[in-house]
Amino acid sequence: MGKAGAPKKAKPKPKSKLTDEEQSERFKQTARELDVDLSREKFEENFAKVAKHPRKAVD
Repeated sequence: MGKAGAPKKAKPKPKSKLTDEEQSERFKQTARELDVDLSREKFEENFAKVAKHPRKAVD
């Protein structure tokens, strides 16, 4: 509990929720800024590198 007579902290304004379309655009813009390659061929090439190695069992 706060002390009697102590000033209360102001609550920050809640952030507005992005619509699906706004969130999608923000995601795409960030990907462009990071120079992310979204091509299917590149994805499959990188996935194949990861998927060809068997998983190690964790005891």
